[in-house]
Amino acid sequence: MRSDPVDLMAEAWAAFDESLRMGQGIDEELYVSLRQALRSCAEEWVALDLIPRAGANVLVDIFAATEANSSLYEGDVADRVMEVAYELHELVGECVAL
Repeated sequence: MRSDPVDLMAEAWAAFDESLRMGQGIDEELYVSLRQALRSCAEEWVALDLIPRAGANVLVDIFAATEANSSLYEGDVADRVMEVAYELHELVGECVAL
């Protein structure tokens, strides 16, 4: 049975975001899961004119929340969080590309 890509993305995003907000830094496994979930959504939605509302809700938050979380950190870790924010932003762009 195949899981819904939007549900997988929402779950991956929630876990990744919580890890950042709790001051645990970037959990690379969660980051990989989120990237995979975003890619799955991009593939699923490539031929659609409209994307699911729940998916759009997550996509809207990814960059802003990750960027905001960078302020919880200093130095190299803060820089890495910002780098990840931009990497995720690119993947979000792939999800909504025309």
